[in-house]
Amino acid sequence: MHISCSAEQKIFEIPSTGEGIIAGYWSSEQDLCSQPVRLQWKDGKVSSLEPLNHLEDYPEKALRWDSYFLMPGFSDAHVHLALDSLDFYQCLENWAQPLLIEDKVKRFLQRYLEMGIVAVRDGGDLPGFSWKAKNRVNEGVWSGPAVVSVHEAVNRAGMYGRFLGRGFKDLLEWREKESDFFRQGLDQLKVIVTGLIRFDDFQRVGPTQWMVEELSELVKSAHERGILVMAHASGEEGISAAIAAGVDSVEHGYYIRTKQLELMKEKNIAWVPTVAPIGNILKYPADRYSSQEIDTLKRILESQLSKIQEAYGLHVRLGIGTDAGAYRVPHAESLYDEFEWMVQAGIPRREVYGMATHENARILGRPELGRLEIGTPMNLLQLVNNLGKGLA
Repeated sequence: MHISCSAEQKIFEIPSTGEGIIAGYWSSEQDLCSQPVRLQWKDGKVSSLEPLNHLEDYPEKALRWDSYFLMPGFSDAHVHLALDSLDFYQCLENWAQPLLIEDKVKRFLQRYLEMGIVAVRDGGDLPGFSWKAKNRVNEGVWSGPAVVSVHEAVNRAGMYGRFLGRGFKDLLEWREKESDFFRQGLDQLKVIVTGLIRFDDFQRVGPTQWMVEELSELVKSAHERGILVMAHASGEEGISAAIAAGVDSVEHGYYIRTKQLELMKEKNIAWVPTVAPIGNILKYPADRYSSQEIDTLKRILESQLSKIQEAYGLHVRLGIGTDAGAYRVPHAESLYDEFEWMVQAGIPRREVYGMATHENARILGRPELGRLEIGTPMNLLQLVNNLGKGLA
């Protein structure tokens, strides 16, 4: 078995039963412990966390992890394993070479674990690469984080999202194929509610694909099966439709309004604001965009950060998702970019880490994630550096 060590960007192989000395620990449910602790685990699960007061108390056979703090592994609530963050169109062409894509996906998964990310929620791809990755990890064939996969998204035929799902021309076609769609397997249902935002036209968003009545039926079909619904939505019209239909999370949510945030709080709908696809273009500049587009991106970034701060103040559920695979949003590393964007929005780092652990576990529908307690599997935890200073 293993434990992620993001402090060294490595994966440590460990025995199924053992012990180690750590510098302390933290989780969103517990206060920060900043003194040496004897960590014991049995059959791969934490069995004891006992503070030590004196150097001579250190067991001789314990692993010396005393430069590391222990905490729950992070989750990324929005990724696309089948995209490479470099060239979208070239990547889609490469989908015709499944072995090439699978090799890349395996490397991405390994990198997630090295960076302390023990779970990801994938937003889908038409060929099903992410669904295969989920199964390969579950079978122990591939090393990687837990993958929560939508398999493929539900979009309106001929509109945005053709690389994410087959597309349905109307609700009648959905009803005809609904049973088969769910039978193919999925962890969550992803619905494409709107198109993309424009980088050259502030507040312009691709058209809304489903009326509220249609979207409500899609949501109901998932909820009746106990499946959570994530909605790709930006702009006032699309976000309002997603909220009215009762989705479980709004993804991206650019140009969200105060009233919509208030409704999301009231309805317990989470927001995954994915700042990195916008912010990272500005953080890591290239010659790809015009001066007009850069100016628009700056306005979008400022607007999104302002609304994140507002959502935090309103106690709206906020998740941490990167849209990894998008241009300039590399797998694994970009989660740390997203942390910095959330901190820049005015959220304390301690709260950001809580979102990336405990809250993301709720959004992923995986309550065993984001915890550090007796009985937690060691492979769902990570070893980090300077946690005390980072949470000050």
